[in-house]
Amino acid sequence: MSHNLYQVMTRFGDYYPLNIKGTTSKIINKLEDNFTWVQYNPRKNIDRYGLSITSLDGGLSGRPDLDSLLEHYKKTGIWIDETEINVKTEVYNYFKPWLDPIESFLGRTHVIKLNQGAYFPPHRDNRDADIRSFRLFMPLNYDSASNFFLLENHKMEFDNGKMYFIDTCKMHTLFNTSNTPFYFVVVNVVLSEESVKTTLQYLYG
Repeated sequence: MSHNLYQVMTRFGDYYPLNIKGTTSKIINKLEDNFTWVQYNPRKNIDRYGLSITSLDGGLSGRPDLDSLLEHYKKTGIWIDETEINVKTEVYNYFKPWLDPIESFLGRTHVIKLNQGAYFPPHRDNRDADIRSFRLFMPLNYDSASNFFLLENHKMEFDNGKMYFIDTCKMHTLFNTSNTPFYFVVVNVVLSEESVKTTLQYLYG
């Protein structure tokens, strides 16, 4: 059943914009002024940081919500699914206009800060037949000349403050060649018939 629901989402494209949008120009400074960023997946020596919008306990420690959940399992023997990391933190308030429409379906959601030269190597977010969530992506300060999000071999383009569905079961990579950080939001939405119907209400066209 989950496979069929995911196919419904991908029927409209590998990535596409949703009519969930707003102005992000002032958010970055507010986040920098009010919060301490936590290293994303600290076992990797990559200059990237995050802030939890949802976490396992509502706190901002970033653990395990900004860690690799697979690495966390290997270390602790405790498996935590993307869908279980759903307690809102105080960072949520900065993103209410975008997240309130899908609030009841939120799984692990966070802001990522990629510093100069930082990247996510080519990977897939799901390799299982049982797909439990789908990904939405929203850039805060995307610059086409220096920020690169490749899905398979295609460079995607974005408008800041607009939410996008991305089929991250496909191979993808992301890197920042700018001398300033690249900020974006990653949203895991619990896959269900209701969440799919709600999200597709915001489909453009």
